[in-house]
Amino acid sequence: MLGRRAGFRRRISIQVWLTVLFLLVIAFAGGTAYSIVYPRLENTLMQMQKDSFEQVFDQFEDNLRRNPRIDEQYISFYAINRGLEWGVIQENGEVLRGDPGEYDARAVQTALENGTPFTQLTVAGSEDREGQTLATYATPITMAGDSQTTALVFTKYYTEGEILDTEEALGRIGFLALLAGALALLIAGFSGYVVANLLSRRLSRLDVAARRLASGNFDERITTRIEDEVGSLGETFNAMASSLKGAFRQAEQEKARSQAILYGMTDAVIGVDRDLNATFLNPRARELLENSDPAFHDRLQEVLAKSRFSGPATEPEAHAGDRIIEIRAAPLEDGALAILRDVTEERQIERAKAEFIANASHELKTPLFALQGYLEMLEDEEDEEVRKSFLKDMQAQTERLKSLAKTLLDLSRLDANAVTFRLEEVDLEDLLHELRRDFAYTGREINIHTEEDLPPVRTDPIQLHRMLAILLDNALKYSGGPEGTEPVDLELHREDGHALVSVSDHGCGIPEAEIPHIFDRFYRAQGSSRADGTGLGLALAGEISQHLGGDIRVESEPDQGSTFSVELPLVNGNRGDLTDGDEPISTPS
Repeated sequence: MLGRRAGFRRRISIQVWLTVLFLLVIAFAGGTAYSIVYPRLENTLMQMQKDSFEQVFDQFEDNLRRNPRIDEQYISFYAINRGLEWGVIQENGEVLRGDPGEYDARAVQTALENGTPFTQLTVAGSEDREGQTLATYATPITMAGDSQTTALVFTKYYTEGEILDTEEALGRIGFLALLAGALALLIAGFSGYVVANLLSRRLSRLDVAARRLASGNFDERITTRIEDEVGSLGETFNAMASSLKGAFRQAEQEKARSQAILYGMTDAVIGVDRDLNATFLNPRARELLENSDPAFHDRLQEVLAKSRFSGPATEPEAHAGDRIIEIRAAPLEDGALAILRDVTEERQIERAKAEFIANASHELKTPLFALQGYLEMLEDEEDEEVRKSFLKDMQAQTERLKSLAKTLLDLSRLDANAVTFRLEEVDLEDLLHELRRDFAYTGREINIHTEEDLPPVRTDPIQLHRMLAILLDNALKYSGGPEGTEPVDLELHREDGHALVSVSDHGCGIPEAEIPHIFDRFYRAQGSSRADGTGLGLALAGEISQHLGGDIRVESEPDQGSTFSVELPLVNGNRGDLTDGDEPISTPS
């Protein structure tokens, strides 16, 4: 409402001021013309009055020029014929001859000083002559018998009907001039108002269009039919509106793209103002801040404040509960921006790699040191039986070293996705019997329990054989009974559209707290020290299971045994995300 009132005042003011400007210009021009013309007009009227009076003396002046010394008789005769009063007056005002009556002394003085005739018209001063005009004519003359220069004066009173009244004429002219000026001002004011109103309407349309443009209506345009400055301004406005529309559309697209990027980022993005108050939070940032403790908020504020005054700042590890967050902050013109990245898994992977390298180094050093010791003892040992025993132990350590290197190589190839799994339809019952034959050399009892009419699975038979071989080997190592005489059970049945292969032993079992870690590399559960292993077998089995699209489930009770179940999709439920390719990694020999 306030804006409309302000706009209305501006429209009224431009009309009023333009109208006043027209009036002032006309008034100034009229006043200037009046000040120049009126004095000249007044002089012209006065001169016309003088001329009408002086015409009476034209003949007298001609005679005077022919005969400068004129006698009194001629002057008296001339005056009587024309109804004039006359007299001869000295410079001091003394009348030597005749009786001029009332006359204008300034006319006499001027004529004597200049030596030329002079005429003066004045308003009569006496009450009985009120309203009449006294005409005084003075001319230098030398009378016969006089030696000094005197002034001949003729006087006469004129009524209003006998001579033009200059004051009245000038008054009438002034009145007419004022009337004409008032009419001119009225016409100029009306014309100025009309012109101002037309101009104001065009400017008002520009104002309304500009307001609509400012409110976001970029389709607003000005239609003009007059090719003048305002019309050119309208065309410029239309070009500006088109340019702004394109720029705004591009800005909206960029904004939408930026928001889509920011809202789709897995990293948290936080924008703050100069007082470190949040101005922007993407969903990840909002979730992170809602689930973090006050200590993390304080640390984030410190990093943002540091970047605000000292430039880009980085906090490699800020703890938000059980998560590790990397904070990167950079200053902005009106605040700061921070990108928060959850590096918990990266740090875990880095630690796992470090632990893997340390464990691998330890596992490799054990057989190497054993081989080095046997070699040193072989140099000094002469007993052939002892030497054979050393060589046998060395061969066992070499096989252990070979198996460890092979397992490490297989894990690294799986991590690098350098293994191609070749799909075939596999009969799981045949595969279980093949496994029992492979482990027949152990002399251990391996029982197989299968469900009838179980369809085949589509998988890589070599990799599946290797995974089940690892599980069966572990079951044989940790099975209970004297000298490990307890049997190991292999079971095959259908469950929820999947084939489930289970390997069960009756050994020491696995504590519940350690089950989540048994597939970690180099991890060995309690009670496993009596078995010869590196802690890599189950890690490799877990990796193979994931690549085959299956899963390994573990059920175990201490001193009761453990059951490892591999879940595989049947042919009708296969994911179909594995393709035929190169040769798979080799199985244990």
